[in-house]
Amino acid sequence: MARDTRYNQTHWQSIRRRPAIPMHWRPWLCERGSLTHQLRLASHNQLDVELLKLTWAQPTRSEARLLGIPQRQMALIREVHLSGAGTPWVFARSVIPSRTLRGPDRRLLLLGNRSLGSLLFKDPAIRRGPLQVCRLQHQQHHCWARRSVFQLSHGPLLVSEVFLPAMADISYPSLKADDHV
Repeated sequence: MARDTRYNQTHWQSIRRRPAIPMHWRPWLCERGSLTHQLRLASHNQLDVELLKLTWAQPTRSEARLLGIPQRQMALIREVHLSGAGTPWVFARSVIPSRTLRGPDRRLLLLGNRSLGSLLFKDPAIRRGPLQVCRLQHQQHHCWARRSVFQLSHGPLLVSEVFLPAMADISYPSLKADDHV
């Protein structure tokens, strides 16, 4: 999906502008905590991360601009599917400039089939920037997507998440009393 030029040329807008987002998608798109955690709850702990690609490549123009790097600069590109009960729910693309992969953040190179969120949301020093959203055309469907930049010890990391058509039937998990802990 990432090679689809419509993905690369999409008009992203700040979620703060309150774009017209259908009620079903609002909690998914506005979640500032771990999306992986919410997907795990929604899948009744049947969530899998499938590594699709891990390669050094040039980011898109939009990605490079958001990360504050030259577009021709190589970055580590990681693409995964997050699947609930065997069905792909989310396509996630992470763009990690080389300067970010220093010190303790080199561990990002070794994630494999583990979720990126399993590292990002355990480190209180990591800060998430504003969320941006858009609608993408994927095959014959429109899909909602979101992205944001995380600031790590040595630099930024961009995470984009595309909610695939199967997510249209997945309700956002309700907050339970024991989820507050």
